[in-house]
Amino acid sequence: MKMKSIKQESILKQFYVYFSAATIFPMIIFGYILYQFISRGKVDMVQGNPKILISIAAVFLVSGFWGTRSFINKIVRLSSKLKEDKFDKNAVLELTKDEKEGEVAHLAKVFSDITTRLENNIKELEETKKTLYRVLSKVGKAISSTDNFDVLIQFTLETTIEALRAKRGAIFFLDEEKQTLKPKVILGVEIGTAPQEIKIGEEAVGWVAKEKRPLLIPLLEEKRGDLLFSSPLIAAPLIVHDKVWGVISMSGKQENTSDNFSEDELKMLSNLAYQIAVSFENAKLNAEAERTYFETMSALALAVEAKDPYSRGHSERVAEYAVKIAKHMGLSHDELNTLRDASRLHDIGKIGIIDGILQKPGSLSYEERVIMRKHPVIGEGIVRPLKSFGHILHAIKYHHEFLDGSGYPEGLKGEEIPLLTRILTIADIYDAMTSDRPYRKALKAEDIKKEFHAMMDNGKIDKKVVESLFGLIELRQI
Repeated sequence: MKMKSIKQESILKQFYVYFSAATIFPMIIFGYILYQFISRGKVDMVQGNPKILISIAAVFLVSGFWGTRSFINKIVRLSSKLKEDKFDKNAVLELTKDEKEGEVAHLAKVFSDITTRLENNIKELEETKKTLYRVLSKVGKAISSTDNFDVLIQFTLETTIEALRAKRGAIFFLDEEKQTLKPKVILGVEIGTAPQEIKIGEEAVGWVAKEKRPLLIPLLEEKRGDLLFSSPLIAAPLIVHDKVWGVISMSGKQENTSDNFSEDELKMLSNLAYQIAVSFENAKLNAEAERTYFETMSALALAVEAKDPYSRGHSERVAEYAVKIAKHMGLSHDELNTLRDASRLHDIGKIGIIDGILQKPGSLSYEERVIMRKHPVIGEGIVRPLKSFGHILHAIKYHHEFLDGSGYPEGLKGEEIPLLTRILTIADIYDAMTSDRPYRKALKAEDIKKEFHAMMDNGKIDKKVVESLFGLIELRQI
């Protein structure tokens, strides 16, 4: 068995050895010499030369003193290093350069390891703070700069996945009527594998919505899953004023990262969830306010039409024709709604045209036509403040444009004119042809077809749109 060096023993053992060497052993020797001298008047030479005994005692005394001083000095130096304002772990390790297994060396290494871990934790904390600041800054800028809430949450989810180095992410919104969560944005999973509806209380996100609390699930299996709710997972409710609007979740970790999400990351996700909830609530309130404003504008448009018996009900009829044509052409539900809203307000700009021009029984002069042609631009300016109705601006502004560039206000040509605007144009022309005017009666069906064919031959209007109109007329649906 290999014997340990005294320097490798514990501090307490070293103290006992050096203290004994410096005090007990010399005292025994000097006590023996003194006893011999007092009792016999001399020291018994059989036991050894007094000078040798005194020399041995001196060696014990000096060795014990220097040994004690040596390990105490190391402790003092270690203590001094630890007290310094700028702690240098390398300087601490230098104290153990000559020792590999001593207790002071072990103590210094422990302090060095603790310091290293603290430094790593501080770095991770700083990185987390930077990540949090970066993500919140991006999201904050997005909230203040974008008018499209769907674009905002898409950007938010992409940024959060990147910041947390997650594999998958999703934002669900609550369907209050059905009490289910429906995905609004999903990233990181194959199309068709994500659930289309989750009941409150089911799955991780359903639990979060029900309990109104964030959730952290660590990695539960050695084999990582690829499903939307595979562990590790964090989720937080989109909640503001104690009302749950939905849930945001992150799952999976990218390569070369920790296997699990941290509590700090969960807190960061909760902060983001709150911002999204506030933004969503504001978006809903703004949408409701703008819908009220829209209905007010529609009422004003009807009021303007009501002044002229020849144009009364024009916008509502145009909306009906446009929607039927669009449906016949197979356009989407959202496009039908866009056409309906645009048709109702397409002539709102006539509010800015004086009654003398609007109600003039005969043909307009050149100057009056110039003024009348300003109504699409005026209408666009009236509707533009409605951010949630930005999708109808083109139809309002360009519904008097023609494919050959002969229209107004900008003389657009061909594909420069969106399909929805072309449909609105045809519906507007059709209602004008079928309505009485101060200068003529409503046209007959044969004359209407001739007029449309003439415009198609001159390349003014979209042939496919007109064919859909004719198809509806034949089916007697218009």
